Amino acid sequence: MSLSSSLFTGTSGLKNTGRALQVTGNNISNLNTIGFKKGRSTFADTLYESISTQAGANQIGRGMALGNVSQNFAQGSFQSTGNATDLSIGGNGFFILRQGNSKSIFYSRAGNFHFNKKGQLVNSTNHVVQGWNLDEKTGQDRGAITDLVLKKTTSPPRKSTKVSVITNLDANAKSKTAVLSNIFNSVKLPAMANGSYQYRTTVKVYDSLGSTHDINVTFNKKSKTKWEYVVSMNPAEDKRHLVQGTNSKGLLARGTITFSQSSGKMTDFTMSRMTGRLGRFTASGTNTTQDVSYQITDSEAAKLDGAGFKLEYDGNKGSFADANGDGVITAADLPENYKNAKIIKSDSQNISIVLDASKGTEADLKIRLKKPAAATDSIGFNINAEKELHLQGVYGTSYDGETDNNNTTLKINAPGVMDRDSNNVGIVWNPKTGTWNWSNPAAARAAGKLLGNVQTNDTANISTTNVTFDNPNAAKRVVNGMKVRFNAKTGKWDWNQPVKAEDFKSSEFSFTPTNNPVLSVVSSGSQGAVASTDGSGAPAKVTLKWDGSKWVATGGSSSTQVAIDTAASSNSQVQFKVWDGAGNSSGASVIKYSFGKNLTTAGNQTIKLNLDPTPPKEYPKATITAPGGGSRKVGVDLDNDSKTDVTFTVAPTSGAAPTDNDSLSFDLNPNIPPKEYEKAVLRGDKTKAFIDLDGSGNEDDKDDIVFSFKKPLKTGPGTDPYTDRSRIQFDIKGSTAWTQVSKDELKEDGYFSFKADFLGGANGSTSTKIKLDMGAKYDGENFVNDSMSTSQFAKASNTRFQGSDGYSTGDLQRVSVSADGVITGNYSNGQRIALFRVGLAKFRNNQGLSNSGSNLFQATRESGNAITNKPGSNGLGKISPNSLEMSNVDISEEFVSMIRNQRAFQANSKTVTTVDSMMETVLQMKR
Repeated sequence: MSLSSSLFTGTSGLKNTGRALQVTGNNISNLNTIGFKKGRSTFADTLYESISTQAGANQIGRGMALGNVSQNFAQGSFQSTGNATDLSIGGNGFFILRQGNSKSIFYSRAGNFHFNKKGQLVNSTNHVVQGWNLDEKTGQDRGAITDLVLKKTTSPPRKSTKVSVITNLDANAKSKTAVLSNIFNSVKLPAMANGSYQYRTTVKVYDSLGSTHDINVTFNKKSKTKWEYVVSMNPAEDKRHLVQGTNSKGLLARGTITFSQSSGKMTDFTMSRMTGRLGRFTASGTNTTQDVSYQITDSEAAKLDGAGFKLEYDGNKGSFADANGDGVITAADLPENYKNAKIIKSDSQNISIVLDASKGTEADLKIRLKKPAAATDSIGFNINAEKELHLQGVYGTSYDGETDNNNTTLKINAPGVMDRDSNNVGIVWNPKTGTWNWSNPAAARAAGKLLGNVQTNDTANISTTNVTFDNPNAAKRVVNGMKVRFNAKTGKWDWNQPVKAEDFKSSEFSFTPTNNPVLSVVSSGSQGAVASTDGSGAPAKVTLKWDGSKWVATGGSSSTQVAIDTAASSNSQVQFKVWDGAGNSSGASVIKYSFGKNLTTAGNQTIKLNLDPTPPKEYPKATITAPGGGSRKVGVDLDNDSKTDVTFTVAPTSGAAPTDNDSLSFDLNPNIPPKEYEKAVLRGDKTKAFIDLDGSGNEDDKDDIVFSFKKPLKTGPGTDPYTDRSRIQFDIKGSTAWTQVSKDELKEDGYFSFKADFLGGANGSTSTKIKLDMGAKYDGENFVNDSMSTSQFAKASNTRFQGSDGYSTGDLQRVSVSADGVITGNYSNGQRIALFRVGLAKFRNNQGLSNSGSNLFQATRESGNAITNKPGSNGLGKISPNSLEMSNVDISEEFVSMIRNQRAFQANSKTVTTVDSMMETVLQMKR
């Protein structure tokens, strides 16, 4: 029995060392197997047999057994492959794979993956790699772990929502135009003429279909620290409904940039959007102005201005608002040019309007609300005439006096306040008072203020005065006491103004020695002087004679008083008073002749002159006309164009005609703002004239229009009331097509935005809101400059950075994998889109995994359930792309193990052969 036991003991060694050699051989055979983990065999002695010995009970070994075959999960070396989908794990973890056409899950360290024809990421045995799909925008894992399938072989286009334009604007540049947006004209090419601005940069943007469009940002300097800009596009590509058929197509937005004078950095930023045919939007209730879209379906029906449209919703339908409060909606509640407008369809979100119900029943204007309206909600808007609807500025400027083109420059600081047209706006300089006055006779006439202080000197005969203005625009200057007088002998009216130097005509001098007297007016009194009343209509003749000691006045007429001022007269000058016969000397005009040499010879020293009163200096060309009606009508032609401008009808109470020396005086006062801007304030001095059109008086908005003069205008008592009274006349073109963007809109993301529509969908459905980033972001109180922002330095204007966030359609060119397992697609349009993330699994007991061949493992009870997570988290290793993990077998170690097991096998074989020899001896004993 003992010999048999010894035989089996040796046999156990042979059998188990052979199995150990099998493990070593398997390691060596998988030396180049991807992701292979080498095995290790360990031996154990078997249960011992108890025997009796003299020493008592003892144990004898019965050989050995294979105690354990385990795997070494140490990481193998990485081999670079250049294939992006060849993946290796740097650290713990296994790839998760699903067997094709089943739900069986396997695990592997071999990452030799590729995309099959279905777009699945698979290994060489077509097991599908597992992981998570990613949200395209956020890059976050989406949903549960699943098959990784490449479905996005093309990248769909993305419309641009932001453009960045970072420039430097030359601090030494000069302004080239008063209002930059006014030079835009979509009918011309280019829409903004070269040379009319300082700098332009162009950014490429994309629409929702992937087509590209150019957005132009054009700059012009306004002042030392302020620039204006205009955002525009190709007019042919502008599909916004509210600009079709206008020369504003392509004009998107405008605004100003303010820089620090010391640092050149941005300090403020504004924007106004160009809305087109409609403007001045209002909304109250559920929807804001941004929630309301408008579509003009018939641009021909909206060709005229229409200010003040307002619609209300009563909970059932929309209607025009009761503007005059009479409880009935009539034409009186509608804008002047759209009295026949009619709502033909309405509900809580849609309104259709025909602008002239007498010409059709099809909707000309459609309105869409984003949210259903509630009762009492309202919206409002203006219609802008189609022609030049974006213009806000000063046009048709003409100058009189010193305000000529060479001396005057125009600057418009706030075109946005110009929301109405106003023609023939005039301002006039008063050199005596050193002030500017309005010169708007038509507005003054409409307000009943042009004519004032009408007076007569004979209340017994002239009790009422009726006035007809045939051309009020001729009354451009303020004049006080314009006076005419009736001459019964001639049956005509004539001037009766305070005496002026030009009233003395055809002067004759008889002096010894010869002298050249200089005529001047010391003072112009309130009492005028009349010409001859002898019936001839000739000027009154006056003679001044020096008798050697004093001056004597002779001549004149019964209506003209002339008296020498003895105290002020001498042989070097003569001073005399002139006034009308009905007045008194307190209202006399004082006239003086000064001599270059003193008079030395007595007698025959005379001055003969003809006194012929002329019009006031403010209207030196004015003439008295006879408009018909005999002496009961007197007309004045203010500008000498042979047309009566103002007619007075005198109606004596007795019915008789005016009598001799009856007079009429009146004031003309055009000093009133234009009726379209009745709150406007005019101020200034001899160097500048400022107009605050809206009368706001704010420091940032009180100099809306500024006229500056290189050479200061004349001032002082010696100035001529007419020739030195310079005048400027101009037209204001206004519009409500510009909407100022409130900074409240910036609270969401800190950027101004404009709207573009490249496709022209109904109700603005294809419009795009594009943010404009110039390198400064609004933080709720101020604009904060980024590390790179638009600046104003003394350097040629240039673009430092530009770009947009949209892109066109692209085809997948390659994929890349990051350390956290994210597989990203790289497309021909330059986009990199995160497609999915490779998942990893780990086990509490890797030794419990079951080998399934083909480099695969399966979980067992011994291994525990897989714990999955993204690479690099929860103790899992990171992904290394473009490489494969090789076998962790060390050939030298395996050779040593082979030799060791070989020797053990040989030794165990000796036990068997020895026992065999001993058993042969036992058999021989029987023989």
